[in-house]
Amino acid sequence: MVNVMGILLAPGPVPVLKEISEAQCKEMITHRSGDFTKLYGDIVTRLKAYFGAEEAYVITGSGALGLETLILNLCEKNDRVLCLPNGEFGDHQATTVKVYADATVERLEDGKGWNLERAKPHIDASRAKVLAMVYNETSMGVRNDIKEICHYAKSKGMLTIIDGISAWPGTEFNMEEYSVDAFVTGSQKGIAAPPGMALVGLSKEAVGIFTKRTFIPSYYCDLRRHKKRYEQDQQTPNTPAVTLFWALQKAFDVMDGKGGLPAAVKRHKEASLHVQARLKTMGFPLTAEAGFESNTVTGFVCKDAEGAKGIKAKLASDYQIKIVGARGKFKDNGLRIAHMGNFEMKDLDACLDGIEKIIRG
Repeated sequence: MVNVMGILLAPGPVPVLKEISEAQCKEMITHRSGDFTKLYGDIVTRLKAYFGAEEAYVITGSGALGLETLILNLCEKNDRVLCLPNGEFGDHQATTVKVYADATVERLEDGKGWNLERAKPHIDASRAKVLAMVYNETSMGVRNDIKEICHYAKSKGMLTIIDGISAWPGTEFNMEEYSVDAFVTGSQKGIAAPPGMALVGLSKEAVGIFTKRTFIPSYYCDLRRHKKRYEQDQQTPNTPAVTLFWALQKAFDVMDGKGGLPAAVKRHKEASLHVQARLKTMGFPLTAEAGFESNTVTGFVCKDAEGAKGIKAKLASDYQIKIVGARGKFKDNGLRIAHMGNFEMKDLDACLDGIEKIIRG
């Protein structure tokens, strides 16, 4: 039986568990209190361990703000930055880089995935100081092979900046093991907290870069201020969204209670394979190139725009299930099903069952 409130299977914001939502209802505290020091200190300590980071911070704002924070702290105007987009969010990243640095953009076709074989010639030719790319291209449901690419970029002396907003914690990752210097994810994606928090991690090399800079073109996003205040009393330099931080801490508790990061990756991967298999059985091609399928969102291609529009509309009206369209090349005839956060397999099957009934008429 379908939940009377409906089933949300969009790639963020994702549904928030009652216990995570209710964590926001604690009595308000000031961000200059010992209580907030304990709260933020716990969050940062856990984030550093989760990410394998030298330092980690939570910035009130969207994942896009977190990505911009990394770029403006680590890239200067004349720094050459190699951007490797393969979808809408990679394009957004490249656009952000262009505001602060000298961007060299090498784009891959929508739906295709980046691996070392494809990236290596561009890295070799770029003579860039920084590599910037997306781990999981949400718009297409494509997972890029950042591990081997970042290993190679580091061997060439490059700094690596990764947008992992829709990847973590549903995709295997560790900053040290993956040779990543700067990483960002968003609270409304795989960790399944409310939107409004950017979670950033930094390597020792990245920390050394931003702390030595004499000018950073932002006040709010200046990581020197975040570092200084955290080292002073484990607080934030500006007023944070305190209630959201309570929810984030509870979301961490939920993940840890379910087996931690390894279990989260396993659950997301299994869901991805299940959704892919059922869609293929129904005759739908995937938007992602084989071997580059996302763990957290699956895109599929309908026969035409009318077919895609009809499936999406009937899922909403007849089954109270919300999915979203694809982007870019597949914006008219593509759809996406998210298996991200604290989803339940029965909800994914309800969606897939609904699609099967719709196409059978």
